Amino acid sequence: MSSPSMKPRLRPTWVSGLLALLAVAATGPATAATYYLVQDLGALPGDSDSVATGINGQGNVVGWSNGPNGYRGFVYTDAGGMSALPGLPNRPRAFPRKINDAGDIAGTADAGGTDLGHAVRWQGGIPQDLGTLPTGPYSAAWGINNHGDVVGESTTQVNGINVVHAFVYTDALGMADLTPTSDTGVAHGINDAGQIAGYKTAAGGYHAFRWDGAFQDLGVLPGMAHSFGYAIEPGGRIAGHSTSASGNTERLFRFTDGTGLQNLGGTGEHNTAWGINAAGTVVGSLGQSAARAFVYTDAAGLQNLNELIDQSRGWVLQAAFDINTAGQIVGYGFNNFTRSTHAVLLSPTTKRPPECSFNCLRSKSVNLTGELMHNFANVDGKVMVKDENGGAVPQALVIANWTRPDGSTEINNAWTNNKGSAKFNTSGGQGTYALEVIGIVKSLYTFNPKRSVLSGNVDVP
Repeated sequence: MSSPSMKPRLRPTWVSGLLALLAVAATGPATAATYYLVQDLGALPGDSDSVATGINGQGNVVGWSNGPNGYRGFVYTDAGGMSALPGLPNRPRAFPRKINDAGDIAGTADAGGTDLGHAVRWQGGIPQDLGTLPTGPYSAAWGINNHGDVVGESTTQVNGINVVHAFVYTDALGMADLTPTSDTGVAHGINDAGQIAGYKTAAGGYHAFRWDGAFQDLGVLPGMAHSFGYAIEPGGRIAGHSTSASGNTERLFRFTDGTGLQNLGGTGEHNTAWGINAAGTVVGSLGQSAARAFVYTDAAGLQNLNELIDQSRGWVLQAAFDINTAGQIVGYGFNNFTRSTHAVLLSPTTKRPPECSFNCLRSKSVNLTGELMHNFANVDGKVMVKDENGGAVPQALVIANWTRPDGSTEINNAWTNNKGSAKFNTSGGQGTYALEVIGIVKSLYTFNPKRSVLSGNVDVP
């Protein structure tokens, strides 16, 4: 679900892609010390989809749910499950984004259509319209600290033109313009010390900033033109991303006093760091149309969260939006079994997830036979595929690689029959033939190579 804006010759192309994925999976989680249990938070009654955007120190979660009646905000607690969060009387659609340890929530409410909405703070579940900067028709709240101070963005008029400025809202002063002299400014995060993370116009583009009474320009990563600050932790470290002038390259960063911007990696043009906790762990999303949630730690570097969970449960984690001190992560993912996009809560564990615990594909045997006729060898191969309970798996596609006596290779693929058997054939001269299973594919099933017989050979004298 798209959330409202918060970024050999015989080898077929798809087989090459599968080989690449298998190689990444084999090297990804092996060095990781932390794994995650995935909890489906569901959706509000009658809704189909949901997204989790914020989590506090107690593990309470906020986000929004969507269905036939449109978007609705929610709060999730272990004790009460998911409950609806009301919007404003004239703006009933609610989009909560962050929650503090007291249960205060910051976000936006709108009426749909052309209405872009107003920033809202919920206290005790009651929404408060925070208004806008002078004459501005729109505002959005992105962050809140444990004092109830809120930051975000609002339109305001400068010389008769609507521009977007960063704001900070406090009970004492109301909504104050944080970037009155900038063309554009946005504030995304605020910690209990009152330090604020965001970005604003600077020479040559947009630069991430940290504000603590005065602006500190965080600059850009080498070779980049822009930077954007999105999250700040209690000690003042900031997570965000830096982008090239063309927009074709984007890299994640973490800013630390004394170190400056640290390149955390990323590939391509869409990499966004949405959250950071007191340990400096950063979460966010990589990619766009095929977005994947990530976690960055100093111990393990940049990791795809999908490689740190039990993949056989069907989850494809698409974005991680927030992380608390305990290391719990919230975001959303698509589940291949339920065919739903739901808010998820990831809880860290040191126990490695099983290679596969449900709908597993395992090659149980690789048998080869060959005969020589007129100095020409004909070799048959048979691969038996079963599930985790020992049952035959029909209609599974087996991809295997032949190696002939002269050293030549050939990729073949074959479907299993009702008895779970896939048959292969090759030919050549006298000598040793080998058949190696590279992958097995079936919708909603997971190939488990570590529980499989992957190769067999035969001598044809």
